[in-house]
Amino acid sequence: MSAQGPTLGEVSATDGSWRFERGVDIRTDPYLLDHVVEGAPVFPAAYLVGLMTQAAHRMQPERQVLGVRDVRFVQAARFKDTRALQFSVTAEAAEANRVTVGISSSMAPPREGFPRIHRTHASGEVRMGERVESPARFRPLDFTGAESYEALYRLPREIQHGPTFLAGLRYRRPAQDQLLAVVAPPGHSKSGWQEGPRAPGWPAALLNAILHVAFSLGVLCRERTVLPLELASGELHAIPRGEVQVFARRTSAHDDLQTFHVVAWDEQGRRVALFRGFSVREVP
Repeated sequence: MSAQGPTLGEVSATDGSWRFERGVDIRTDPYLLDHVVEGAPVFPAAYLVGLMTQAAHRMQPERQVLGVRDVRFVQAARFKDTRALQFSVTAEAAEANRVTVGISSSMAPPREGFPRIHRTHASGEVRMGERVESPARFRPLDFTGAESYEALYRLPREIQHGPTFLAGLRYRRPAQDQLLAVVAPPGHSKSGWQEGPRAPGWPAALLNAILHVAFSLGVLCRERTVLPLELASGELHAIPRGEVQVFARRTSAHDDLQTFHVVAWDEQGRRVALFRGFSVREVP
């Protein structure tokens, strides 16, 4: 992994299943210090999706990532002190154009003689194939005079974001259940959203910036801390270099659950991504 975002570890392959493993802690992966929940660094949910796409692309490098489906965020990966988590990403080709991925971790016990602590963090499916360039369908919006996105990064109080995650620039809230925003590569990186043209999968920073708009809308609607629960499907069309405009709409709200659809497009109006059924749950 790197200072900017997650990458896969060493790979072993048996019977059509690939397993990537490596140790992760706040020293090897300092970006974790920029995502703190209730005082502890937490591996971001969008970064788990990024790892899924990386694993699928590493397994099928001749194909491109077209989207994800049935993603479930099971348990957060929290980091205590400097103790490392041994991350495992397992990928299996269910069909020629479909790869199922699971992400788990293990951690040394707090006292000697006890078994290692195992946790499952996420699972989902990555769709692979040949990407077709999307025509310009959206009208780029003028965000002049819109509110600064910094206010959204300060919500909720229990979650603190550092420079690695500060991608949002401006936002508008046209309706109670809607949020418009413009995001850019964190730190306005000259390399854009992806560190290198040969990097596998989809950049976690871009996934995080887009889904954060829906996350922020969930906080604004309920004025409570929320955490990701699942993502029904996502279409991934193109990795832009510059700013991305994002529209999030709340489609349902029941008890402590909220569900959103999110669409993003580039400066030329070409679709970047479309996410359906992104659900969050209020923290008790």
